[in-house]
Parts: sequence; C-alpha cells; structure tokens
Amino acid sequence: MPRSHVSTFLAIPLAASLLLAGCSVSRPADPRGDAPQTGGQWDESVARAAITALPANYLAGFGDCSELLTYYQANALEMVTPYGIGGWGGSGGFAESAPDDSSNEGGAAPAAGTASDGQASYEAGKDYSGTNVQEEGVDEPDIVKTNGSIIIAVTNGRVRIVDVQTRKVISTVTLPGRRDQAQPSEILLHGQTLVVLSQEWNYAQPVDGTTMAFNPGRTIVTTVDISDPASPTTIGSTRMEGSYRSARLVGDTVRMVMVTEPPGVLTTAPKTGTLTAEAEAEQANRELVRSTTIDDWIPHLQQLDADGRALSTDPLLDCDQISRPRDPAGLSTLSVLTFDVGSANPAPTSGAGLVASGGTVYASTDRLVVATSGWDLWNWMPMASDAGVDSIWPGGAPANRTDLHSFDISEPNTTRYVASGSVDGRLINQWALDEDAGVIRAATTTDPPGASGQSQSSLVVLREEGDQLSQTGRVDGLGLDEQIQSVRYLSKDVAAVVTFRQTDPLYLIDTSDPTAPKVAGELKIPGFSAYLHPIADGWLLGVGQDADVETGQSKGLQVSLFDIRDLSSPKQTQVVTWGSNSYSPIENDHRAFLSWPATGQVVIPYTRWSESTDGKEAQDSFAGVTTLTVGTGTLVKGKSTSTSAKNKEWGEAPLRTMVIGDDLWTLDWAGLARFDLASLEGGWAVDLP
Repeated sequence: MPRSHVSTFLAIPLAASLLLAGCSVSRPADPRGDAPQTGGQWDESVARAAITALPANYLAGFGDCSELLTYYQANALEMVTPYGIGGWGGSGGFAESAPDDSSNEGGAAPAAGTASDGQASYEAGKDYSGTNVQEEGVDEPDIVKTNGSIIIAVTNGRVRIVDVQTRKVISTVTLPGRRDQAQPSEILLHGQTLVVLSQEWNYAQPVDGTTMAFNPGRTIVTTVDISDPASPTTIGSTRMEGSYRSARLVGDTVRMVMVTEPPGVLTTAPKTGTLTAEAEAEQANRELVRSTTIDDWIPHLQQLDADGRALSTDPLLDCDQISRPRDPAGLSTLSVLTFDVGSANPAPTSGAGLVASGGTVYASTDRLVVATSGWDLWNWMPMASDAGVDSIWPGGAPANRTDLHSFDISEPNTTRYVASGSVDGRLINQWALDEDAGVIRAATTTDPPGASGQSQSSLVVLREEGDQLSQTGRVDGLGLDEQIQSVRYLSKDVAAVVTFRQTDPLYLIDTSDPTAPKVAGELKIPGFSAYLHPIADGWLLGVGQDADVETGQSKGLQVSLFDIRDLSSPKQTQVVTWGSNSYSPIENDHRAFLSWPATGQVVIPYTRWSESTDGKEAQDSFAGVTTLTVGTGTLVKGKSTSTSAKNKEWGEAPLRTMVIGDDLWTLDWAGLARFDLASLEGGWAVDLP
C-alpha cells in the first residue's frame, strides 16, 4: 500500500550510518551492547532515538527494509536479558493472544438476508437468528453459524455440519494441517462459502544452545464450498505467521487483523548459575538480535494446496507497508488484511501493518479502526506488572493514552489508511468505539498515576481531517473513581455508558453536536450492566451483576429494563435476578446474547452454583437457559431448562443459543440441544464429541 501519507521516520543519512543491511556481520565488542553501530562505535543514543523520537504524524513509515530492521532491533536490544528478550527464556516468552472474543458489550442483530444450502431458502432474522453483532451489515466470526437448514459448529477441534431436520452430523470439514497443531477457532458464512479461521501452534526445540524467542503462532484461512453440505469441498487455504485478533465480513470481503510476534529471532540462556554465565548469555543474546535479518521480524504467508502442502512462501507485507505508531507498542507486527471470499486462493488482496501489539478492533461498513497503546506491553510482557515498565521500556512508563488508526474499507478489495489521532486513557474493548461519516466516538477510562489519584471516564468525539483524527468535543468526569463496564452507541446522537465501583451510574450522552457533547441524563443503581442492548425505541436492556451498594461485592446475575424515552430522566422500570453465585456468558461475550423480536423473547444462558454439602451438590445449582418476555415497560421471567447432556443440576451454561423456526437450539462443548421456543420442552439433540 502506498505510504505517501506518512513521513519517513529515520532520515536517509542516519539510516545509512547505522542500519544492519539485513544480514549477519561481525562487530566489535560492546561493553553495554545496547545500540547499533555508528562510525565504528556503539552509540546508545542512536538506538534510543530509533525508539523514542516522535514521528511528525501518528504513524510513520519506513523508507526501506533497513530502516524497519533497525527499529525492530533497537527496540529488542533495550529489553535483552541473560534469559531472552523481556526477562525470561525463549519459546513462550511472549504468548500469542486468542481472538478477540471476550467482549462484554452487546451488539445489534445482523441485517436480514438469504442463504441457501441448495435445497431450501430461509431468511435471516425471520426464519432463523444470526450472530449478535456490533454493527448492522458487518458480520463477525463465531463458533456457530446457521442458514436455517444446517448448523455449522466449531467444537473440540472440528468443524461439523448438522442437518436441522434429521438432527444428525452429515459431514466434517477437512482442514489443512495436523490436528495436534492446527485447531479451528471461528467461522464466517457467506452464502454457500464457509470461511474457517484456524490457529496453529508449533513449539520449536532448542538447537545448538538456542531456541525461539517467541511462540511461532500461525493463522490459517480456509474457504470451503458447502453447496452440498454433506460433501464440503475445500476451495483454498493460506497460512500466515501470527494470530488473528478479529475479523469482519462486509459484503464479499473479509477484513482481518492479526498480530505476529517476531518469527525468526533466537535467544539463549546461561549454561550455569554463575554471574559469568549470565553475562555471557546476555552478550550472546545481544549478538543474536544484531545478527537478525528483516525476515526474522516480519510475517510471511504460504499458499496451500488441497492437502495442506505449501506451494509458495512470501512476505505477508512489504517493508513500505509497515509503519510505527507514535508510542512504542511492542515488537509485534499488527497487520490489517483484506480477503475476497470468492477467491479460489484466499490470499490478501491488500494490507497495511504497524509495529505494535495492540488488538482492539472496530469496524463499520466504511471504516475499520485499530487502537494501539504503550500499555499493551502490560499484556504483552508478563513481567511488566512486577518489574515495572520503567525498568523494561526506554523513556519510562508509556503515556496514558490510546492512539486510533482509521482505515477506509468502503472499497471491496482495498484497505486504505486514512487518519490517526489519540485519546487519553484506555478502551475497554471494541464497543468503546463507533464511527459514522468520518466521525469517531471513543469512550475511555483514565487511571492517573499514584495511589491517591482518582480514575475518571470520558467520551471523546473526533473527526477525520486530512490524515489527522482531530478532537471536536468531549465529556469528562464520568464515574469518578470508577471504571467503564459497558458502552452502547444507540444512534449517532445518543451514547449510553456504564461505569461501576459500588453503584452503577448509567450515563446517557447527547452527541448530536460533535463539538459539544453533553451528559443528558444519569441514573445510579446498585450493581452494573456488563452488556447493553436496545429493545425498542426508548427502551434499553442491561445484563450484568447485582451488587452490594456499600461494598460493591457482586450478588448475582441481574437483567434490568431501562426507560430512556426521556434522556434527561432515565428510569430502571424492571429488574429480574437469579440469586447469589449466578452469572451469564453474556457478561463476557456479546455473541452469547439472543433477542428474538418475533416473539418478544430474550434468551439468557446462565450458571448458578453452590458449594457442596455433605459430599452432595446443593439443589439450587443450575446450568442452562431462561427466557424473558420483553414488552413496552415490562420484563417477565419465563421458563428455564437445563441444557446439559447428562447432568441436570450442574455444568456450564451453553456458549451460544439460536432460533430456527419455532425451535431454540443451544450449543456447548459437548454438542447441541433443541427445545420448543414457547414451552422450552425438548432436550439433547446432537453429540459433538
């Protein structure tokens, strides 16, 4: 992707003097060993400048691979220890993160559409439910999808297709790679094409006293023709170095964000417990970093044949497609990639990269926003919270802010960088972001340094102006000494924000004037909502926890109905609770929520547990679902049923629920259960061992 929009980070004369030219060379001994070579001497200031110098813009490109290589190496040399990079040994020091599937906010129902299996045609939203997503028209990957006649489920390392009428597994999708190394994670369904996102883990063995500095995680994208669901056929596969954070499907195009730890960097460790051995190991690790080439740092991809054999191996991104954010955010490469669902070989058609380890991703139909922060190092480096970022990262603790990078995804085959900006504080997850016509809203929590500081939250409005996201207005002081728990953008004019410590302030914020957003109304109640979902015009549902008003201690699952027809005076009109030690997967994953407007029902999966007495489980333990009937100002608890295959009193709530026709289907790791939606009569249907 052309990078004319960003300024070159390192000047060419400087680059020529210090770059390592992508090859292994011998160098004089360096007593500190922490900077590239300049004029025959090792200059620590050069390495520091490569990391801490602020680019002119929020993103800065690299003129060539040599400049990019220097940036990677200079960052790594700051963190080298006798035991690797960051303070511990190789092959596992920097764990790959799982896909971003732990959001605790809700989403809108997907847009209605049609899907066919070649035998029958059903309409989404009318004949069957889809994945609960954040934005209408933007589908999200999940562990289960349906088109009304079949159910495709990802459980226990397999992708299986179940016929709805016969309740039988009619096929298992064949995927490339060994099952002990590659596991399907999530899927997307587009008509008769299934997109499978798989994760692959390999554990490199030590060779000649060295081992891999980072776990070599991989992502495999496989497209499958399911026009005959009993005989699915692989269309093509691409393997990429790194783990995917999130993906979105808009029309025929998949946008995927993935993070790649340096795939080829080696480290060693002391051979004995002596101080001399430690010093020698640290020096050896510095030399290993200095001898790396650009291929050791950037991600690569392979095209695979139908049997999973590699046909070619190439860089995933060119060096001039990779930029650095203003604030250093790790040694990883974050890639924003575009795939054509209909392609015979699902290789990226375009891409852009950042040297960052962030992974908060939001997408509308026109924009994809990626958030990066220096505080991602706290998740990226397990020792950071113990040793302190000051001792690990040059320049001390990172700034308490989050940078936002906006990409234009309105064209099917192109991902184009647009603009960047920053907001104070940190984002809870993707649901803290929203975009409409180039205007971005971001809800953040700022934790000031020092134990005596008081946290507070804000809603910031930014607008694309050239290559900058310029702040147009903000609201501060939300939930003093509290943290944001959930955010829901109800329209381009209204946002709902929940903060919590001991009580649950629900803020309704008027953003109709982007230059002067303001709090329109506020409601304080015990507990908090971890998930917000608009039910009808002027009514809002919250799923979360009841809590003690004095201590903030959780008291169990609760669902609340809020009347927000008058923004200045929100009211909690109904509350349903399930007692102590009860919780729902909805609190951590919005895709577990199901609203079925055709019947006015909301399905709540939940678990309630009690400690054993006399070697027996307490009688009020439960794992299953309950339904709520939601009307104008009414919230009525309906029937409940256990969804477990074997144990009616204990287990875990289902991971997902879906409506097909007049039936409610539930999915857990053991398989599928089926119930009549009105009566909840039914039971176990399909084993998925």
